[in-house]
This record gives sequence, structure tokens and C-alpha cells, in this order.
Amino acid sequence: MPKIAYWDCSVGIAGDMCLGALVSAGVPLDYFSQILQQLGLDREVTLHAELVHRCGQAATKVHVNSIGLQEDASSDRPEARKEAHQYTEHHHHRHLSEIEQIIRTANLPPQVERWSLNAFRQLAIAEGKVHGIPPEQVHFHEVGALDAITDIVCTCAGLDWLGVEKVFCSALPTGGGFVNCEHGRLPVPAPATLQLWQMYQVPIFSNGIEEELVTPTGAALAVSLSDRFGAPPDMKLQTVGLGAGDRELPIPNIVRLWIGKPIKGKVSKQASKKKY
Repeated sequence: MPKIAYWDCSVGIAGDMCLGALVSAGVPLDYFSQILQQLGLDREVTLHAELVHRCGQAATKVHVNSIGLQEDASSDRPEARKEAHQYTEHHHHRHLSEIEQIIRTANLPPQVERWSLNAFRQLAIAEGKVHGIPPEQVHFHEVGALDAITDIVCTCAGLDWLGVEKVFCSALPTGGGFVNCEHGRLPVPAPATLQLWQMYQVPIFSNGIEEELVTPTGAALAVSLSDRFGAPPDMKLQTVGLGAGDRELPIPNIVRLWIGKPIKGKVSKQASKKKY
């Protein structure tokens, strides 16, 4: 019987939190490194995982690091700073077609390729609506950087590695306050996140925390992978993965990934058609 997964996002969802939950659930970090190698990014990105505590609860934190970029950007050598600037310009301003080409030529499992392409496509549609341009003309900034490519493709690969065939997701918290990004200081939820919620009619709520709780990458993963949002599906729970966010918050900053097998005949009745 195929496995199903449920993202419990009471404190939000972000790409690195998804990776942490998947490692916590049993996906080897080395497998993600293999995926990076297939994407041709293994010389540019490194991953490491650690056990951290959020409000006293243990969870896995996965760090996505761009090799040498930060060091070169602050270097005393002008040529190093120039290389870092060129690196940033190339990797933070990618069109959708370039990202799709990276994914299609990586020889990924078919489900991983489909999920990954869909996630970036929905993100491009949302960004295009925000800026009033077609998806193909969107310049991916934060969402198109190396960490976002890593987060999206490795999350899809991790779910596939675990044998998950259907994904469900809880309602998502709105957060609040402001966030600094490529386009300046923006209100939370970020415009692309808000657009994705509107496109998919995602149920949202306030948990009272004034921080960015759902990133555009996290929102794209949630809407593109999930069959529906809301209460957990009827399932026999087998594994729970706990992925930590960056900050300490008043409640545990953790996304919980529930993995199990559907109770026969229940999931198909509960699942509703996605909105595109």
C-alpha cells in the first residue's frame, strides 16, 4: 500500500524546515548530496544537519550553504569580490527556463522531476502575477537562488525516497510584520506567498506570531505537492519527522511531517481536486 504524508504547519513552513523534517524521518543527508551532484550544484552548495531544540523540543535543522560566496563577498581582494558579485548576479537572477533545464537534465526519478517542475512553475506564475509579467519573464531572486533550488528538489526527492505518493497539508499561519528582500521591505505574508494562497484557496489562520512563518518557497512546496489542505487524512501513522526553523519563537518553531499508510477507502474520498 502506498504511503501518504501530512505537513503539520501550525508554526509555518519553509524549504529548510522541510529538509530537516525529511532527514528526521529517515532520509539520509548523503542522498540529498547525491541529488545536488545530479543537479550539477555539488561544487556550489553544501548541506549539514544538526539536532537543535525549539522551546525545549528536539528537531533536525538542515543548513544549506553556498560554498565560498560569503567569504568572497567580504574578501579584501577586489577580484574575489568581483567574482562573488558575478556569482550572485548569475545565480540570483535565473529565468524559469534555466531552472527547468537544470531539473530536466539531472536524471532525477520521474516523480521528483514532475513535482520539482510543478513547484517552480507555480512559483513563477505567482511571481508573474505580482509583477504583472508572464511566468517566463520572471527573474527569480531569492526564490530562484541556489538554496531554493536545493530546498525544492531535495524536498521532492526526500518524499519520493520515503515512498510517499500522496501529500496533504494543514492550514497555514499568516504571520505578520515585515521582511527584507530584493525589492525592499515588504509586509508579511510576502506578495508571492499571498498570491499562491489565493491561487489555491489555501485555508489560513493567525497564530499570533508577528514573523514570516511561510516563505514563498515553503508556500510553493505546500501548494504544488498537496492534494488538499485542512485536517489530517485518515491514516495509520508510521513516522513523524521534525524540521526546525531558524528562530526561537513563543511556540516550537517546527514543521511536523506525518508519514503513514492510508486507511483503505478513506483517502480517495477525502481528497479534493487541486486548483491551478
